[in-house]
Parts: sequence; C-alpha cells; structure tokens
Amino acid sequence: MASCTGGSTGEGDSPAATGSPTRKALDLSGDPRAAAPLAFDSKAAHVLPTGPKGFPPLALYGRAAWLTHASGVTMYNLATGKAVTDIKTQNKPTYDLPAPDDLSTKQAEMIRSRVSFPVPVRIGGVPAVVTVVPVQLTKRGSRSAQAGFEVIAARADNGKLIWRLPVDIYGDPAGKLGALLLEPGDGAVTVTWTEDDYMTGTFAVSLDDEPRLLWQRAGFWMIGGSGDAVLGFREEPDDEYSLAGVAASDGRDLWAKGVPAGTTWAVKSNDTPLAKLDDDSEQARLVEIATGDFVLSKRSGLAKRMTCHHGEGGTVLLCASKQDGALAVDKTGKILWRRAAGDGPDDWNATVEAEFKDLFYVKGKDGAFVVDGRTGRTVGADAGIVPDRVNAYAALVYTDTGTAVHLTER
Repeated sequence: MASCTGGSTGEGDSPAATGSPTRKALDLSGDPRAAAPLAFDSKAAHVLPTGPKGFPPLALYGRAAWLTHASGVTMYNLATGKAVTDIKTQNKPTYDLPAPDDLSTKQAEMIRSRVSFPVPVRIGGVPAVVTVVPVQLTKRGSRSAQAGFEVIAARADNGKLIWRLPVDIYGDPAGKLGALLLEPGDGAVTVTWTEDDYMTGTFAVSLDDEPRLLWQRAGFWMIGGSGDAVLGFREEPDDEYSLAGVAASDGRDLWAKGVPAGTTWAVKSNDTPLAKLDDDSEQARLVEIATGDFVLSKRSGLAKRMTCHHGEGGTVLLCASKQDGALAVDKTGKILWRRAAGDGPDDWNATVEAEFKDLFYVKGKDGAFVVDGRTGRTVGADAGIVPDRVNAYAALVYTDTGTAVHLTER
C-alpha cells in the first residue's frame, strides 16, 4: 500500500488563455441557505457538452456544474453554460478518449461506469468538490509504472485546484480500473474501485490541506456511507459474504451481519444514516449504517420495489413506487407519512425523478409536480420540466445532445 501526497498549490487549469479565475472575479459557490425551487423555466438556457444521453458523472454545487471525464474534471457556470475550469490529471489517463461531447454512445457508457461522480466536501473550512479518475501512475524509485487513481480536489466557489493525490492500490491490477463510488464523510472520502467492472476493494483519503491515503481494503465493497461510517459487503475466508459497517477514518470494522444461505441482499444508500436493505422476500427494511441495527421492520410497508430518495441537505428519506405507494421517514427511521398506491386524490401514482433538500420532483400521469417530503403534500403543481438533477439555482435534463440547463423561476 503506497501513495504520494500532493500539497495545496492554489493553481487551477483554465481552458482559456486568460489564466485561472480568482475568487474576486468569480464566485459560483451559491448560498447554502437558498430555498429549493418549485419550478424551472421550460426553455433551456443552454446545453452542457456532456456527451450522449445517459447519466453523465455530473454534480451540482451552488451556481456550478462539475463533470468528471476520462482526463480530469470540468467546472461549468450554470448561468452562462461556459466552462470555467478544466483540471487535467498529472498522471497519464488510463482511457485515451476524446472530449465528452465527441464520445460515441459506447465510449460514453464505458467511461461513465469507470470515473466517479464528483462530490461536495469541505477542505480547510472552504467548500470544495472531489472526484477520482483512473490513471497510469508514474514510475517512482524502484517501483514500476502501474494502474492507479488520481484524486482531485478543487474549490467549489471558483474552480481553483486545491490538490491532486495519486493512489497506488494493492498489487498490479490486471484489469481495467474504475472508480465506482465516491462517498464523502467526516474528514475523509471513501472510494470503491472496480477491475473490469467487478467490485474489488475500497480506499479512503483524508480531506486535509495535505491529503493522505488513510487505508485500503481488498475484499470490501462500499455501498454508501454516513458520517464516519460506510456500509458494504465484506468477503469472508469461506467465500461467503457479510454485510458490514466500516469506519471511514481508519478502515476498522464497526459491525457485521451474516448473509443467510440462498439469500441475495441488495443495499442502497442515499446519503442518510439509513440504507434500504432488500432480501429474498417482497418486503424490505432500513438498516442504520453506523450500528447495523434495523430501524424499520418488514411490517412497515416498505416494499422491495420501492426506490428510496434523499435530497442534498434534506432531512427526509422518501421511498416510493407506483405499485406500492410511498412512505417517508426521518433520519431515525420514524415514519412521517404514508400514501397508498392508487389514482385517488390522496393516493400515490408517480415516480420520483429528482430531489433537493426536502422537495421531491415527481412525474405523474399529468406531468411533473413537487412534493414536500416532510408532509407528503403537493406544494407545486407544475415544475415546468421533468428534471434529472436539481439544486437551488437550476435543474439539469439529460438529452441526446448533452445536458440541458433550466434556470429556476423565482
């Protein structure tokens, strides 16, 4: 296990010859207290060049959108659609691909499964964004060059580079590497990697001005996390698996639950202290990530077909499907409200498309509307569009030609 630490440089890579932006000239961080919007302009302000339709590895943060790609990460101004910063990896990218808007559909599908979605964090007290890109690590000393990752951190307000950290994972990977999941936590980010698209292991990096590799484990595959705890599957010596909680700060086990023979467990986490656990029955449960305790029984009405959603900065976990209705819980697992499936005025017959804070943007037979997750009430009858991603300033819609930006209506 080895890594090389890159210190804070305060330098960014700008796509234009005019040099890197500065905080005085540009601040795209936005107001974290800004209310979630109820509607968006139905006409797109511009289209970001993210490539063919699908789920590009994009994150919204303040007044900016961040896109991870094969050679680094690009920050876009939501108001103008223009690229503000394009930060390239220092190490040679693993995948020699054209710019995102020039990718074929096959190339886009491949790279989107092997670079991480950017995530918002705080580094040294300032808002930042972190992402992970597969690279060919440079030969150092007696070590030969080999496949690894480069973790990139940049300021969320102006796109300036904070640091890069090359990460050398166990052994010499024979397969094509990918960063499957990047999970922020208390002072660390945790990354699960893949080889040839199979989950292989997990590592964690500190969120300091001088970053370092905290730990790495082959045979542990993270599903999600909350605070200093991450949740995943742990490979056992007898070729069986356990559901396990691990400390993000040092990689130690917090708890483990055996998976019953003949049972397939699927776990989905949504940036809350709770994760949805599906087994071989039609029902499901919620498990507390930090302790492994079940906080919602199978008799609660939580169904296997339900998908659970949690908005950035929100307090509610909303689980819903057209067939089974909807229920919302707080961070302790307490049920706040339920709506049965059906076509009546108080029933649920919609799919959740996007979420931000405690507002959920859902699509029903009459179009898109907005539901307050705390009460279950409809608070917006027409969102203007059916969004794929939302924050306080804009909504994104994935199209065949890129990602359309629809600004909020106030």
